[in-house]
Amino acid sequence: MSALLDFEFAAFNWRALEITVDLSKHAGEEPDAMPCFDDHVDGHAKTGTLAREEAEAVPDLINLHVLSNIVWFGGRHIASSITARIQNCESRVNWIKENSDVIVKRIVDKMGL
Repeated sequence: MSALLDFEFAAFNWRALEITVDLSKHAGEEPDAMPCFDDHVDGHAKTGTLAREEAEAVPDLINLHVLSNIVWFGGRHIASSITARIQNCESRVNWIKENSDVIVKRIVDKMGL
């Protein structure tokens, strides 16, 4: 395999966000991330350009992307947890429905009602 293409954050975006997503993967992950930054910038420069204002916004956009990942992945985790909880509750509710007569009978019998 020579490459892996990940479409998780694929979207129609401002062109500055294209390079931002790539660069955010390396920010702070390596002792010297600048060679990776240089490689990504070289690759993007082959097919596109940014306005100076867009280039100046990239550091803030990287931070925005990094911080938005907390919401993105946190939301996915919460959704996964809620889905598991709902499935667990569904099976419990179904069991109670199927056994409600037995539950009531046992309470009535044991309590002499």
